[in-house]
Amino acid sequence: MFDQEKYEESKLVLLLADDSEYAFQLLYDRHRNRIYKTAIRFLKSPILAQDVVQDVFMKLWFSRKNMNASQPIEAWLHTVAKNNIINRLKKLSNEWKALTELPFITTISNNATENSVQEAEYISILNHAISTLPEQQKKSFQMSRHENMTYIQIGEQLGLSPLTVKTHISRALLHIKSVLAEKGIIISIVILTIIYKI
Repeated sequence: MFDQEKYEESKLVLLLADDSEYAFQLLYDRHRNRIYKTAIRFLKSPILAQDVVQDVFMKLWFSRKNMNASQPIEAWLHTVAKNNIINRLKKLSNEWKALTELPFITTISNNATENSVQEAEYISILNHAISTLPEQQKKSFQMSRHENMTYIQIGEQLGLSPLTVKTHISRALLHIKSVLAEKGIIISIVILTIIYKI
């Protein structure tokens, strides 16, 4: 990064410390693609890669008062992203091991019709779970999962803060997990996030 760019970013970090949403947006626009590309290279999932981007910039916002303007923010963002990705890979490793114990995954039927019926039932349960969500949770969840919108974009459309949007989506996932559990389908939020692409 050129000295002029470093100077500009140090000014943005100072503005960010003063709660400048404009500075936050500039930093987000400048660095999100690099973080996304790094995340998707390791996680192989656009949804999880976008979640990494959102988590990194959420942490940036919450850490804005303690940022050191003399230190390159790119290095800070890279470290946060790396740690986030590593934690997700560890969780995924454990989740995939757990999958072998799930009967609806491990019971392989040679009957294609039976498999199709099981899949339709599973989708029906998911759709029912989503339909019973409170309206704001439902909208936030659908805009995130179906339209691949970021928490910031969803917040702008619904008039909510990005943190509120993230809370809505987290609660929606917990509700869906609970409904699935009632039907005998035990599954984690991490795996639910990966496989839910209807």
